[in-house]
This record gives sequence, C-alpha cells and structure tokens, in this order.
Amino acid sequence: MQTWKSMRKRINSFIITLLLFPCAALAQGTAPTWIDSDVRSLQYPPDTYYSGFSEVAVVRGEGQEKAIDRAKQKAVGELSDRVRVMINSEKSSVDVSISGSDMEEQIRSKFSSMVKTASQTEVTGSQVETYYDISKRTVYAFAYVSRKQLRNYYQQQISLYLNKVESALQTAGELAEKGYKMRARKQCESVVDAFAVVAYSQDLLTAIDGKTDDNTLQQSRSERLRNTIIQTLTDLENSIYIYVECTETVNGQTVVHIGDRLPGLLTEQGCECSITDMQGEADYVIKVDARLARCNDAPDNVVFCYANATISVYNARTQKTQMPKIAETKGGWTGGNKAKAIEEAFDELAESIVEKVIPMIKN
Repeated sequence: MQTWKSMRKRINSFIITLLLFPCAALAQGTAPTWIDSDVRSLQYPPDTYYSGFSEVAVVRGEGQEKAIDRAKQKAVGELSDRVRVMINSEKSSVDVSISGSDMEEQIRSKFSSMVKTASQTEVTGSQVETYYDISKRTVYAFAYVSRKQLRNYYQQQISLYLNKVESALQTAGELAEKGYKMRARKQCESVVDAFAVVAYSQDLLTAIDGKTDDNTLQQSRSERLRNTIIQTLTDLENSIYIYVECTETVNGQTVVHIGDRLPGLLTEQGCECSITDMQGEADYVIKVDARLARCNDAPDNVVFCYANATISVYNARTQKTQMPKIAETKGGWTGGNKAKAIEEAFDELAESIVEKVIPMIKN
C-alpha cells in the first residue's frame, strides 16, 4: 500500500511534467510564414523585392549558432547573385572602352577591375531573418531588400562619389599650379576607384528601372569627370620630376622663403616639371643652401639686406651634377623694416635660382 508521502511525490512529478511539456513543444517557436515559397512570393513579390532563401541541416558536431550563420551567408549569397545576374543581363560597364596612351590603358584596366570588385560585394541594406526547427534540426534563412530602398541608396552613392572626384580634381589643380604635380597625381589616382562604384550603381539603377533618366544616373557628368581624370593623369605622367631640398638661415636661425616659392616659380617660368616629395623618383635633384649675408642701414630709415646661395643640380639620368653660380641679391625696405628687406632679398634669390636651373633641366 502506497504511503501518502509516496503518492504526493508522484503527483508532484506528474504536475512538473505537465508544466514542462508546453515549454518543450514551444521551444522552437512558431514557424514564420516566409518559409512557404507561395507566401514569400505574395509578401515579397519579385517586382518589388530581391530575395534569397536557404535551408540548412545542422550536421553532426555543428552548433546551432554556426548552422544559423551558414544559412544566413547562403541566403545573402543567393540574394547577391540574383542582383548581379539582373545587372549583368541589363548592362555591363566593365566593357567601357578607353583607348589611347599607356596611361589611359592602365586606368581602363584598374577601372574594369574595380567595377568587378564592386559587383561582388553584398547587397547594401538587405535584411536577414532566420528560423530553427528543432524537430528537423534544420535552419531556414530569408534575405530580402526592396527595390525602392536599393534605388534610393545607389542614387545617393552616385552623387557622393562624383562629388569626391570633383573635390579631388580641384585639389589636384591647385597642387599642379604650385608645382606639386606628384601630389596632384596621387589626388587623381585616389579617386579612380570611385568610378567603379558609380558604374555599378548606374548599372543597378538601370536594371531596376530601364526608364531611369540621365538626371538620376548622372552618366554625362561621370563620363566628363572620368575623361578629365584620364587627361589630367596623362599630362602629369609626362612631366619631369624634380626634388627640391632647401636650407635657409638668417643669423643662424632656420627660415623658409625660397623653399615655398621655388615650385611655383619653376611652373610659372615654363619648367614643365613636377615637384616630388621622394628623392628616389626624381629626374633632377636641386639642393639649395641659402643664407643672409648682411643688412645695412641707409639714409631716411631705409634698410638693405643681402642674401647668397650655393646650389647644385643633379641629373639622375646622366648621374652628373652641375653647380651654377648665383649672384648675391639685395632687398630693401623703408621704415627700418629689416624682416621685409630680408624677405625681399630671399625672393630675389629664388628668382635668380630658377633662371639658372630651368635651362639645365630643359637641355
């Protein structure tokens, strides 16, 4: 005969079992409607969404989280593939023809490579949902993105990257005017890959809506900027590269007058050269050792200052060095302003140096 204590223990055990049973049954949750392909087609119609779906079985020794990640990657990959196939079937910017100089060919090659790379990236803005069926030990994943969201995002990308190109061209122009053509070239090269993003975005917008106009695609603007970049890089590539090393002292103190002026003066005087920051890539290396010689006071509170310099011009191609003589220069200023007189003397010295150097570079 069962004791009351024994019966109570069995009843408690039974109650606990009843309480736990619903939890076990509901642990996997309610399956989402998107698992059904017909429902997916209705809720995420192909004319409004791009999507990818995957079904992954949890293999022996594989954790649930790892299986979920694998399902996510597979779904996103299918979504990306569908977008790429859609783009390639409509238009291909990789086939853009750029012919001419070696520089143009180099840019065409880099441009094509960048477009290909851009087309292989995951689709921006896509969302992924997952569901794990415990009873079947299977993970389902669904990735999707709306066409409208893609359209808005990539339309903004076109403007963003073309603005970057225009900014780089403006900076490059300012650097080239000052004689820093190597820096200008690097500015242009830094935005070549921007055209790949623009081309990919244009292709995607065209595929989403075949009636997309130039106002949205900005094709005219992108072609104009691309041609400008190509021409600018070609011009900069044909330049003579010069490295300038300047030491300037006034009464034992280091100053900077000639070093700032030489690049611009060389350009203004028709040097047709580029200033580089790397001595190893220069065709010519110009070294200047300039110094203040003296300052003399004159009547009416006028002061005159004199400067001289020793310079050398090394030709990297012939490996020969020339050392032209530079005449002493004078600068004068009223009001006893010695600083202004010194500055004028160094400015005159810079112009004298340029007059001597340009013939050596051009011959």
